[in-house]
Amino acid sequence: MKTKRISFYAGATLCFLLSFTSCLNDDPLVDWDAMIPVIELPYNSHNVSKTKVTPDENVTFDLLINYTISDKKDSKTEIPVGLSVNEAGVEAYNNANPNAGYELLPSSAYALPAVVVIAPGTQLVEFPLEVNTSQLEPKKKYLLPVVISSVPSGYTVSGNFGHVYLRVDMN
Repeated sequence: MKTKRISFYAGATLCFLLSFTSCLNDDPLVDWDAMIPVIELPYNSHNVSKTKVTPDENVTFDLLINYTISDKKDSKTEIPVGLSVNEAGVEAYNNANPNAGYELLPSSAYALPAVVVIAPGTQLVEFPLEVNTSQLEPKKKYLLPVVISSVPSGYTVSGNFGHVYLRVDMN
């Protein structure tokens, strides 16, 4: 009886192990070679805030631009990424957040580069965006909606992470 049980378990184990080889010839669910790299502003939230800012206190936002690729070593060329301010984003933000009351951050208070370059062999670029608050009024709330405005052909802008709202709440 004991040898029958051992034979049964040995046979069941062998069948179990051989069943895993049936998946080896399946087509993958995602064709990673056909994927178009996505360029994005990789933040957990679409809002980056600096609150209780006093006049004449300069504020720095660390902006990140990332792109998806299977291996960053495959990147052989520079990737120029265009950035711009979406002024209509202020109204959209205020409509989505009725008590927000944000105004567009004056263009004289910051210098957003029109193009940022992701270097070959990397997949992320980080750069500071300095805001000069000396021209901003106390007790007001300012918003700078930054969007990815252009990418090279062969790349696409993320639908979810193609923009970020930079908020400055004056004290």
